[in-house]
Amino acid sequence: MIKQHLHAGIFLSLFFILFNVDVVAAIEPPDRLLDRVTQEMISALKRNDRALKQNPDRIIQIIDTILVPHMDSVSMARWVAGRQAWQQASSSERTQFVNEFRDLLVRTYASSLLSYNNQEIEYFPVRGGYNKKRVMVNSVIRERGKESVRVSFRLLNRSANWKVYDISIEGVSLLKGFQSQFSNEIRQYGMEHVIKRIKEHNRKPIK
Repeated sequence: MIKQHLHAGIFLSLFFILFNVDVVAAIEPPDRLLDRVTQEMISALKRNDRALKQNPDRIIQIIDTILVPHMDSVSMARWVAGRQAWQQASSSERTQFVNEFRDLLVRTYASSLLSYNNQEIEYFPVRGGYNKKRVMVNSVIRERGKESVRVSFRLLNRSANWKVYDISIEGVSLLKGFQSQFSNEIRQYGMEHVIKRIKEHNRKPIK
């Protein structure tokens, strides 16, 4: 009986060890994740080129499918709103702000993607490795006849999945720009006012 329990214990130990190894192996490095998602996005743009020229708003569905699952929309929205405004907001206001701000980011990114012209994007390995909670992945966008553009992505490890929570272009944080735009307005007029303004902006057609 003791031997049976011993064998069962060894079996379970090996099972959990193998299981954990599989889980660790399944975690995609953040630089490879970004590169893969970028290639998927570029392929989707090429496949849908004619349809996007006829109806640019179709790109929203493409972004929602390929990019949005890798964004930490809640952390982004909370940081942009500011700690005090976020704490004072109701649960409904927080949800609405997250949704509208995510749509704003998507539409902002959509405008850039529609002007894609076979630029090359190179991602560099994470300095010091990625065995930590937060990392930064640097990249460079190259286009013939133009200066290269440096873009950095900050990612957070959420339940063994890397999520983007900020993007910097030539050292300028996208979130800081939005925070300076919205945080003061939230303090003066309230979150509901800002949600309404963002929602009106999101209704405009993509150009």
